[in-house]
Amino acid sequence: MRNSIGITTAAALAVAAATLAACAGKGEGPVMGHWTPAPPGASWQVAQRNTGSFGQDAQLTWTREEMRWRGAPAIALKSSLGTTLVVEPVGGRSITVLGPEGRPVTTWDPPVGWVYPLKVGKGWSQHQRLTLHASGRTLEFDSTCNVEDFEKVTVRAGTFDAFRIHCTSTAGSDELYWASPGLGSFVKTQLRREPGNPLGAGTQLQELVSVPALRQHVAANR
Repeated sequence: MRNSIGITTAAALAVAAATLAACAGKGEGPVMGHWTPAPPGASWQVAQRNTGSFGQDAQLTWTREEMRWRGAPAIALKSSLGTTLVVEPVGGRSITVLGPEGRPVTTWDPPVGWVYPLKVGKGWSQHQRLTLHASGRTLEFDSTCNVEDFEKVTVRAGTFDAFRIHCTSTAGSDELYWASPGLGSFVKTQLRREPGNPLGAGTQLQELVSVPALRQHVAANR
């Protein structure tokens, strides 16, 4: 598995599209108030088209399970590749990615994720530290994200209303995310690493393929 700022961030945020927890007053548009994860056992599929440092194309199934991380409750997002993304149960911020043997591959300090509530026009900046355990490297960089729009996006799983979030970093990455309130998964991501990125140049386009378990979760929470 290739380690990366972009791909692990995308995975980290792959379930950070939350239930539409609150709506603003009349005329103010939608607000994603907080993160509400899909229930244990829920699963969804995504397809990736990758170039360069992102590696080969892939189609993944993600499954949400419960776990404990360093003595505290956590959520495990397990992929069909055998890796596990460990996220905080409140806020959905990503802590670490575990390899098939259960050892950390990448770790964020502090945990990385969205700054809620989300609404069009909101922006934030974060200083991030990413440790690549196989090499012992620690990468430090600043990222800036802006919620640009709330729009319809069509992928293989269907057409969804989603927040479009644009993030850039001083590590040389440019990332777009389409997050659909109430779905529990990203609809689409579009990631690009510039030639100066420490992990190498590359692109990734990820889209939602199927969401049967997540649709049941959405219906149950309406």
